[in-house]
Amino acid sequence: MNRILFPLLACLFLAPVAWGQQLPFAMDVPTGVDAYDPAIPTPEEAIGHTIGMKHTVPHEVEWYYRAVAEASDRVELRVHGRTYEGRNLIHAIVTSPANHARLDDILAAQQRVADDPESVSDAMLADMPVVLHQGYSVHGNEASGTEAAVLYLYHLAAGQGADLENALENAIIIIDPMFNPDGRDRFADWVNRNRGGVATADGQDREHNEPWPGGRTNHYWFDLNRDWMVAQHPESVGRMGVFHEWRPHILTDHHEMGGNSTFFFQPGIPSRNNPNTPTLNTELTAEIATYHAAGLDEIGAAYYSEESFDDFFLGKGSAFPDVNGSVGILFEQASSRALMATTDDGILHYAYTVRNQFVTSLTTLKAGVSLRTKLLQYQRDFYRDALAEARRADNTGWILSLEEGRTRAQRFTQLMQRHRVQFHQLTEDVTIDGVTVRAGNGYVVPAEQPQYRAIKAFTERTLVYEDSLFYDVSTWTLPLAFDVDWLPTRADIKDIAGDVIDAPVALDGGSITGNTDGVAYLIKWNRFFAPRTVYRLQAAGVPLRLAHHPFSAIVAGEKMWFDRGTVIVQLQPRTVPGQVVDHGPIHEIIRTAVAEDHVEVYMADTGLTPDGPDLGGGSTDTLEPMRIAMTAGPGVSSYSTGEAWHAISERFRMPVSLLEPADFARADLDRYSVIVVTGSLSGASADAVKNWTRSGGTLVVMSGGASWAVSNELFDLEAQSLDMDSIYAGLNYNQFGDARGAQGIGGSIFAVNLDTTHPVAYGMPDQLAMFRQGSTVYENNGSPTQVIGHYDDNPLMSGYLSEEKLAQLPGRPAVLATGYGRGNVILFQERLNFRAYWHGTQRLFFNALVFGGTF
Repeated sequence: MNRILFPLLACLFLAPVAWGQQLPFAMDVPTGVDAYDPAIPTPEEAIGHTIGMKHTVPHEVEWYYRAVAEASDRVELRVHGRTYEGRNLIHAIVTSPANHARLDDILAAQQRVADDPESVSDAMLADMPVVLHQGYSVHGNEASGTEAAVLYLYHLAAGQGADLENALENAIIIIDPMFNPDGRDRFADWVNRNRGGVATADGQDREHNEPWPGGRTNHYWFDLNRDWMVAQHPESVGRMGVFHEWRPHILTDHHEMGGNSTFFFQPGIPSRNNPNTPTLNTELTAEIATYHAAGLDEIGAAYYSEESFDDFFLGKGSAFPDVNGSVGILFEQASSRALMATTDDGILHYAYTVRNQFVTSLTTLKAGVSLRTKLLQYQRDFYRDALAEARRADNTGWILSLEEGRTRAQRFTQLMQRHRVQFHQLTEDVTIDGVTVRAGNGYVVPAEQPQYRAIKAFTERTLVYEDSLFYDVSTWTLPLAFDVDWLPTRADIKDIAGDVIDAPVALDGGSITGNTDGVAYLIKWNRFFAPRTVYRLQAAGVPLRLAHHPFSAIVAGEKMWFDRGTVIVQLQPRTVPGQVVDHGPIHEIIRTAVAEDHVEVYMADTGLTPDGPDLGGGSTDTLEPMRIAMTAGPGVSSYSTGEAWHAISERFRMPVSLLEPADFARADLDRYSVIVVTGSLSGASADAVKNWTRSGGTLVVMSGGASWAVSNELFDLEAQSLDMDSIYAGLNYNQFGDARGAQGIGGSIFAVNLDTTHPVAYGMPDQLAMFRQGSTVYENNGSPTQVIGHYDDNPLMSGYLSEEKLAQLPGRPAVLATGYGRGNVILFQERLNFRAYWHGTQRLFFNALVFGGTF
């Protein structure tokens, strides 16, 4: 096949390239230009190698983009953020010099299309360029996309010829060459360091086998192609800023897939489109596909569409644009991973994979320019129709309550504001479905606004589906994830809403109530970042106690009630004659916590309580300082581990030690008070952790470790089975796979009833929405006292679930906790920290860390 032989021939036998005439690349590619401007540096001149002959590392990519921007009047380089590891997130804006001179006017006109579509005529659209947002390698080890982006920038900046110059006059091209620089650096460093002077295609070679966690994910091991909607990471926050500033007509997302495949471009599987995607979007995707097919036909590359992948989950780069007035396009190139790889068809070279990504970059530009009028009219009509849909909707908008879970509600607001959703202050008291929200203590979100379709798609609950198979999750309902009251209203918006909130909502609501000369601070366990406050105090050596019973206390002469989970900070008296006790540092920590953690703190006048245990009573527990270790390495999920690592270290600013699973056998575990297991431990490591737990440690087992906990007899659980024979009965052979797949739980939301008298559930509601992946449902054969949370009798809140699987859930355990020797074990069967946006259930995780040793 030419796929196999041509790359090698091109790399080894091509005559020296005449840079002024040909693309500076390891393979011959038709480009449609007459020549290349020698004043524009080639990649080899700037970074020292020919694209396709090694893996270009992030700093080389940025260096080259800066060099081209400096040399070309067609290119402007911008920085839209920094990664966790401090790398710049860059994009280039490429267009004609004349367009650059009026770029602000072009941007204003483009924004007007979405903001005020009814004022934009066809004649106005006729004078506007198409906007393309072309992005590459969101998975860092799917590296060929970024190489193509380097080559593509050179082509656009240096290419000479009427067709390219016409395209630049009629297009604004935004190139984001590295969606994930940190992951790319991890991967490129590995393959480059493990490649000798002569590359090998042997799949057993080190170059071909990157170590755990691989380069796919970002610094905290998150899949950034699942973060477009929720935007929890700096890479996505920056990217959303660019996307919503320019509101492109086409957004492309270049990936790689298994090496034995060919090349995929959308449309994907037709039955798995998101129902919020307009039909015309799908038709435009199909029309754009004809340009990709023609380009790949010209170079003799095999390809396919509609047989795999889908556009259902809106957190992916190819689906997110579809509810934002854009057309999202996914590309998947068979991957060589290394410089060359052995596949079923023979040798696949890296340069070949780059070539296909480059060609489809060109065909995207060609399609965008050719279909410019259709695309511009589509976007204008998308937003015009969205406003019309909003006017016909059953509700006039939504009320977001700040009464309960203020911080979570504000963080939800920040997420939605990143997507241009308009919020207003609530100016009147409202009561909806028994929930009262006071004026000034909630936000109003009108339905009639440009982002109506995105609001609806991000927040709706879904239970009916055209298909039973999903490439990713089947639901994401953001209000359930944040555990906030998102209340539909039919009120006249102008009667209850103040001015629009222009700036991003700031987190607030922290307070200190009481006299300054009291005996103890009382910290209510009702704010999201309360665990961060506990750590601040523990790190300073301040002793803390936990109230296990409700009580009242006198605060500024008034009686006030406090619930289970209240943290008591006793202001210690002198215990040694002549000792001077300085409470100043404690007061300063509390003031910082109120400002930054937004906690509610009260100063008790006296330790004697009118009701319930006194503040120094025996029913309170001393909180042991948190010293956390966690599994991280081969044998555990990098996703689950990364979610917990990010939550502890990045979001809550606590230290956590990451230990390889095999190292637990020889590690000094006495250094830790809490161990989090995110997968499986075996042999001596498993024994060491169990012995440590028996000696008084708190063991927190996440969903990926459930089977390990069962096999190690930490809990007496029995996996429930399905009668697959009855499900297969009457089906044909070609239906068996889909029938089996339909029994999985790929990602749905369930109602779990919690025992809020247990420390693990302190501060939680009686019923909590929880996200579940994984198909194994367990029956508890142990003591019922171990069950802290069980599935409701009507458990499915949103998402797909087969009738057979649904029947297994009611009453079955979701959260368990038990004593184990002198220690405790807590087991969660749900993804509490799922993709960093499940703020509601993340509280349970931190309850386990903070309170897990107190039962």
